[in-house]
Amino acid sequence: MPSLSELQRHFAATVLDLAHEPDARIAVYRHTIFANYRNALGATYRVVRELTGVPFFNAAVDAFVLVHPSTGGDLNVYGDTFPSFLATYPHAAPLPYLPDVARLEWAMDEAHRAADAEGDAQRMLAALAAIPAGKIPMQRFALDPSCRLLRSAFPVLRIWQAHQDDSGHDRHVEFANDEDFLLIRREDGRVVVERVERGDFAWLAALAAGVDLGQGLDAAFDADATFDLGTALRTFIANGVLAAIVAAD
Repeated sequence: MPSLSELQRHFAATVLDLAHEPDARIAVYRHTIFANYRNALGATYRVVRELTGVPFFNAAVDAFVLVHPSTGGDLNVYGDTFPSFLATYPHAAPLPYLPDVARLEWAMDEAHRAADAEGDAQRMLAALAAIPAGKIPMQRFALDPSCRLLRSAFPVLRIWQAHQDDSGHDRHVEFANDEDFLLIRREDGRVVVERVERGDFAWLAALAAGVDLGQGLDAAFDADATFDLGTALRTFIANGVLAAIVAAD
């Protein structure tokens, strides 16, 4: 007699096997499962769905689910690899910006769900002022838990903005040669997306990866020789992006 786990795996395989027509009971269950996936990802990737149209989006979700079925019970946190899937999905090739729009929407979803920061700008500045000057380059900084960084060769923020209810319905987007360097975070209970300078982006990305301030400064100067550390520290401590100083090794 098959074990319970074997029966469960067989049932799941049957539900997801779109090459074969199931019996009526399985068909009902399959329809419900795929509808749930479509609704969950449609809520997260609303702009992607608008850009492609619902039939295309649903077909892409179905194909994604077959490769990356959920391994948990909460579909609200499902779909992190959907942007990467779109980058390899042949039918999405005519829309090369689509994966990055999806990455922006997922970053916004993560920022919304992230834990609250425990830092305070005044305490951060006081703690930084108390560190001997020679040891400042060795300090590491933790970013606010809601912070996400996205670099794109496409104007993904403008694309996203053009598909918001308050956009005025002007959906024309100029595709220039400039890259988008985006900081996504939660501020006062809402998710905000802002463009940052190339040097600031490289610096924040380095700090987020866990390097110390000195190494982060090297990354910033490699990206932009005009990077100003003093301005960056004041700006990103004041707005809460830098949430804590991590003890040096």
